[in-house]
Amino acid sequence: MRLVLVLAIATLAVTALGQVVSWVPPHAQLVGAYVYNATHFAYYKEGKAVYIAQEGLTFNGTEAEAQAVLQFLYSQCKYVAVEVENITVIDGGELWPSEVYCSQDGSSWLWLRLLPLRFAAYKGDVDFVNASITVYTPIGVFTGYVPAGWYLDRGTNTVFRLPGFNASLITEIHKLQRAITQLTAQLQAVSANNSQLSALLTQLSAKARELESQRKALEEAVRHRESVISALSAQLQAARAEADALRRQLEEARRENEALRARLAEINATYADKIRQLQLQLNQLSQMKLQAQEEEGGMGLLPILFIALIVIVGALVYIRKKRAEE
Repeated sequence: MRLVLVLAIATLAVTALGQVVSWVPPHAQLVGAYVYNATHFAYYKEGKAVYIAQEGLTFNGTEAEAQAVLQFLYSQCKYVAVEVENITVIDGGELWPSEVYCSQDGSSWLWLRLLPLRFAAYKGDVDFVNASITVYTPIGVFTGYVPAGWYLDRGTNTVFRLPGFNASLITEIHKLQRAITQLTAQLQAVSANNSQLSALLTQLSAKARELESQRKALEEAVRHRESVISALSAQLQAARAEADALRRQLEEARRENEALRARLAEINATYADKIRQLQLQLNQLSQMKLQAQEEEGGMGLLPILFIALIVIVGALVYIRKKRAEE
């Protein structure tokens, strides 16, 4: 019992949720027998016919029921294993009352003693055991109240017999298997999440490096921009200072221009007055000339006065031009 427990616990870490199926005893022998009738199998051993009968089982059905039973046995009994109780010599061979087990594919085995549970034409005693497990047999699935016999727990790969085996141990093992299955699923989910988080972390790290590179580039661009702005600001200040200086020079030039205009207007007014005076004097001289000519009949003084007037006018024009240039 302890060995079974140790083996069961040792295999829990690597097995999924098991399934309890009807099985063949470990000490049963495989034989190449075939279905002979509803209760017997037959095969030849060393030239003698051997008839194998399920111990404690009889058939009292009709011909139609026998045909249905035979069809069922043909489908189930591709493999036959026997646990021989005794051997009886009969005419033409031997009779082996046995415990007979059949399987159609080797994945589970049918104990023929359980046939009364499937066909009412069979007669025989079938024992049941209270066990908080679910078992799978070729004649049905049973839970809690299961047929006595040999079973295999696929989860632990353990062959056991009911009664005679602590069924609560199988129940506890199955509970542990379910818990392990759930924990395995959770672990897989966590592993998947960790894988996703690792991939996400890798992506975020790459993105962080990219953003850091962009940040450095932006800082360099900002520094360059600040240097450009500083240079432009200095140029702007210099331009503003130059513009202010030019503006002051322009204002000074305007004031000087206004003063010159005023002075020129004053000079023009002065020279205009002098020209008018000279014009009056010239007119007077002309009149005097005419009078002199009339009186004396000659023109000796007039040319002198005319030349003097031209000299005076030329002097005034020259002085005015010099004033304008200043």
